[in-house]
Amino acid sequence: MLNRPVSFFVAGAAGAAALTAASAPSPLYPVYQRLWGFSPFTLTAIFAVYVLALLAALLTIGSLSDRVGRRPVASAALVLLALGMLLFATAGGTGGLMAARIIQGFAVGAATGTTTAMIMDSAPNPRLGSIVSSAVPALGIAIGAVLAGALVEFAPLPRELVFWILAVVYLVLAALVWLIPERARPESPSLGSVWRLLLPSAGLPQATRPAFFALLPSIGATWALAGLYLSLGSSVLGIVLDVHSHFVVGIVLGVFFAAGIAGTAVSPVLPPKSREWFGYGPLAVGVLVTIAAMLNSALPLYVVGSVIAGFGFGASFRFAINALGEVAPTPQRGQVFATMYIVSYLAFSVPALAAGLAVERFGLKPTAVTYGALEVALVLIAMFAGIVRARRRVGEEEHGAGKALMAVSRTFGTRRQTTHYIECGPADGPLMIFLHGWPGIGLMWRAQMDAFAADGWHCVAPDLRGYGGSSAPAANDAYTIEEVVADMVELHDHLGGRTAVWVGHDWGSMVVGALAAHEPKRCRGVVLTSWAYFPDANSLATLVPLVDRAIYPADQYPDGQWDYYRYYTTHFETAVADLDADQAATLACIYRPGSPAAIGKVSPTASLTRNGGRFGAAHRASPTPADRALWTPADFEVLVQAFKAHGFRPPSAWYTNDDANIAYARKAPNGGRLSQPVLFINGEWDAICTITGNRQGDPMRAACADLTVTDVPAGHWLPLERKTEHIGAVRTWLRSKNL
Repeated sequence: MLNRPVSFFVAGAAGAAALTAASAPSPLYPVYQRLWGFSPFTLTAIFAVYVLALLAALLTIGSLSDRVGRRPVASAALVLLALGMLLFATAGGTGGLMAARIIQGFAVGAATGTTTAMIMDSAPNPRLGSIVSSAVPALGIAIGAVLAGALVEFAPLPRELVFWILAVVYLVLAALVWLIPERARPESPSLGSVWRLLLPSAGLPQATRPAFFALLPSIGATWALAGLYLSLGSSVLGIVLDVHSHFVVGIVLGVFFAAGIAGTAVSPVLPPKSREWFGYGPLAVGVLVTIAAMLNSALPLYVVGSVIAGFGFGASFRFAINALGEVAPTPQRGQVFATMYIVSYLAFSVPALAAGLAVERFGLKPTAVTYGALEVALVLIAMFAGIVRARRRVGEEEHGAGKALMAVSRTFGTRRQTTHYIECGPADGPLMIFLHGWPGIGLMWRAQMDAFAADGWHCVAPDLRGYGGSSAPAANDAYTIEEVVADMVELHDHLGGRTAVWVGHDWGSMVVGALAAHEPKRCRGVVLTSWAYFPDANSLATLVPLVDRAIYPADQYPDGQWDYYRYYTTHFETAVADLDADQAATLACIYRPGSPAAIGKVSPTASLTRNGGRFGAAHRASPTPADRALWTPADFEVLVQAFKAHGFRPPSAWYTNDDANIAYARKAPNGGRLSQPVLFINGEWDAICTITGNRQGDPMRAACADLTVTDVPAGHWLPLERKTEHIGAVRTWLRSKNL
């Protein structure tokens, strides 16, 4: 299998090559017209059947790669493209051209959504993925136009050679895409489900629809202009602008799409609020310049207008790709991008076909000028829609100022697992992921998520494996840190893979630390709360040697404050039964605030074995009201219901996998040393996990290249006890590290 950078390159090459087929015939259309004597309408009909076949592919197999995998769909499409090229090379009339265009169109339709999803899947980061996936159509079209024009003008076999070359390229790429690793799919599809997928359909996930419909005018404007260039562009150059060199025709057509690549590349360096207008402005101005050039038969002015319009084309399309890529769930990216291309190619073909009819009645120049004027009008509609969206966002921000942000509940699944999570904040904001500990759910981070979402962060808090709405396997060995890190890797990919700040508490801190060690490129900052990082794995073998023996003499407390941890490994069934006896009372007893009186004293967790369990002989928690300062009544009820769903067995199984966790830690690069900035927020009153006055923080200090420690007067439930202080500590650290 190819590594990620090479996979990304191959996926991009496949995406560009697929669109090369769209423009390769364009410089040859005047040759075909002279050779076989067909009308302008027949020319646009040849162009249109390509698009109809392409739309048929998008409607039937556009999302097939989401179910059967990217590789088989992409490879088959590239082989079919090679067949289309052979038909072009051997065409003997309009019938042959029609057949070649139909095969070519169906193949491109199968390839476009799939290769776009493949590019986004294999991209090192979402930003680069959106740049490349939005640039490859223009790059492929530019290469096709210039290559065909040059070969027609200067090479032997002027009507055949370009197609023979492309056929070979497609067959090579068809083999290479099989070496790109596949993303995990939710399930292996049955034959019946695959056939159902082939029924004509188009659709969008619910979460993607608002962004998609808001972008329709922009998508229509960009692709309608591309349709004009590829259908009537060569005729405009030859008849209106008196260009008779096939190579020059290919160059001028290529200039438009090459400028699109430049627009795609420049757009990301601009401030986010300027990117949309950076596309629309040049698009409208460029079209106006080309209209003036056609009216005055001025080729240099037409080239200038094409450059400006192409620049706007690339910037606008990149904006649309990026916006859709951010909101499209990873398992449904093929469907989202296939639907986008359905709209794109309708805009690409329908106006061009209408223009072909108009040419026969009104002439080429009036038709092309009118087409350009309508294109400018469509751009103005897209600009107006953008202004409306911007004002709506401002109004929502003003209306919501000072109020808690509404978190949205979502569920994401793969073949391995299902993860429920809540999220809030702007989808295009920097990513911050919060991981809870034992016994919690993602909702414990409500205050932090509200605060950082208001600061512009995209905040996500999953229920970890065994908790809430996420998977809860029966076997204890399903709860290793390695398994949970794999869950978070899949969730992170689903969220787009942007490098994130990861925030953990208790066992959530252990997962964050392990993820930062094993998957460092996913973390640009790490926040650990109430549990230090141990590069050798969190285990009794690691923790017990660090016990403060001044407080816990070895003869009385061999495991120190970690006796409760040991109890899970020796009396698991009893421990779980006691916790489950009255889940609401158990949770209320566990979630109690810290006290300065705990400093230097023996923790109750040091005596579970001798007492017969957490609750002693009663084997159940005593009725206790929940502390409203930690959990609001509504949130506490959600917490209780979450534990009624799975009980305490899955969360408690986390304590039973020391050997596996140690083995996993030993696989970490650089001995588990963390190179990212790390913030540890220490509860001074935490009788179990404080690092003040003992050696418990020493492994973390040795393993972190950039460690900041902040002490807060709180117990173990610090994020709930001291919400404001916890948020303030993270904010201060983020500013200090320029994160």
